[in-house]
Amino acid sequence: MNSRHTHEAPQVTTAEDMLAKMRAGTKEVYEIRMREMIIPVRVLSIDEVNAIRREAIMETTKKQGDETDKNLLVQKLSLKLASTLVKNSAPILSDKLLSLLTMDEVNYLYEEYIRVMDAVNPSLQAIEPEQFKLLVDALKKSHLSSKDLSLLQLRAICTAFVDLIQRLESQT
Repeated sequence: MNSRHTHEAPQVTTAEDMLAKMRAGTKEVYEIRMREMIIPVRVLSIDEVNAIRREAIMETTKKQGDETDKNLLVQKLSLKLASTLVKNSAPILSDKLLSLLTMDEVNYLYEEYIRVMDAVNPSLQAIEPEQFKLLVDALKKSHLSSKDLSLLQLRAICTAFVDLIQRLESQT
């Protein structure tokens, strides 16, 4: 008996297809707000973030700036690139506009952008109350301190704690 094995060709999945699956349920464009201004922004890739960091380090070193100068430049470059929605188009938050803002205004917009990115971050998804209780119990038993936990673990615990408090307050 001659049996033929038919093999289906493996489905070719592009990086873009895989990214779409990873970001399922999220949007491509988000909004940050400052008073009456609504600014559409997009998620920056790791390569874009690294390029921003490198550029900020080189610029700051060249101009003999300090850590504050570098951080401000990272914020401005991030906002500029995140507000560039179509490749090779003009950013909504242009160099001209960003140069007219105060340091506090740039910082505010950057914090708004980070808040939007936190909503997209899968590792910051809400912890269910049962998971929170198990985590707290495990911490009690193991006598771990905050120094033994990663920033993401600490942030998840804090987020769950705030959610728990809000739920308790809404029940009263």
